[in-house]
Amino acid sequence: MRRRSLNLSLACSALAAALAPVHAWSQAAPAKYPAKPVTIIVPFTAGQSGDVLARVLGEPLGKLWGQSLVVDNKGGAGGTLGSKAAAAAPADGYTLLLGSSGPLAAAPHLYRNAGYDPRELTPIMNVAGVAQALVVAADSPYRTLQDLLAATKAAPGALSYGSGGVGSFQHLTFELLKQRTGMQIKHIPYRGSAPAYTDLIGGQLQAMVDSLPGVLPHVKGGKMRVLAVSTPRRVPQLPDVPTIAESGVAGFDALGWLGIVAPKGMDPVLRDRINADLKKVLAEESVRTRLANLGMISIASSAPEFEQFIASELAKWGGVIKTAGIQPE
Repeated sequence: MRRRSLNLSLACSALAAALAPVHAWSQAAPAKYPAKPVTIIVPFTAGQSGDVLARVLGEPLGKLWGQSLVVDNKGGAGGTLGSKAAAAAPADGYTLLLGSSGPLAAAPHLYRNAGYDPRELTPIMNVAGVAQALVVAADSPYRTLQDLLAATKAAPGALSYGSGGVGSFQHLTFELLKQRTGMQIKHIPYRGSAPAYTDLIGGQLQAMVDSLPGVLPHVKGGKMRVLAVSTPRRVPQLPDVPTIAESGVAGFDALGWLGIVAPKGMDPVLRDRINADLKKVLAEESVRTRLANLGMISIASSAPEFEQFIASELAKWGGVIKTAGIQPE
């Protein structure tokens, strides 16, 4: 019995010794991080919402970490090219991805082989939300969502709306609105928002949905009118503009979002360390003010909350895409 107890004790000691380095690394890794510059891949071109947010976070994070945050724009294929590159990187915290509703919730349903699975990435934080605005030209006869609905019902298929491309968040948000209201209106896809804006203002399109930061300059310049916003609550930038839900489409919610994810397999302790540092940065008054001025809504979720949110968004927009009959490429 003594020999058996001794052997069992030695075995347990050996197992503990084998596991100790792993545990020690997990506990020590955040204290040493980052020891060199961190790259954040933005899967879109410079100037878009994700790129702007990454640069807003870059300066305060750099000060907090004592290392620079390098923004690497890898646009193309609806955000899938940059997302694929990030997914293939080591999960050591030195390559992060500025993920969004497009590449992480819609793209897997739109591309036959996106090259990555959003559910296998490591969610760190849902950082900010971006309201979508239903807009018409400033001289449009439609002053409310109900006016637009009435016009589409009076002449089914005669009106058209524009978007920045098939499968873009503008397209999917308007398709969700169509599915919730039964409106019959044609979709005209463009190669980006800018040419769609031109045709909307010029009267070739009757309506459009796009991000609040994108349309605000045109609204303030007197070229567009906002009929409603896509968020559950009104936005502070346009306090007199109703939500789509208030305009008669109960429960409507289509918030564009921007979050930080990492490759699969990141150590949970390091993940939580980065989440905590992001929360410190987002609590700074200057950062909150900059986000508000950009039309963004601070979210600052926990990692588990973000994981659940991505799963729900995948299901939501997958359903919209299927109902709309949008075929994967």
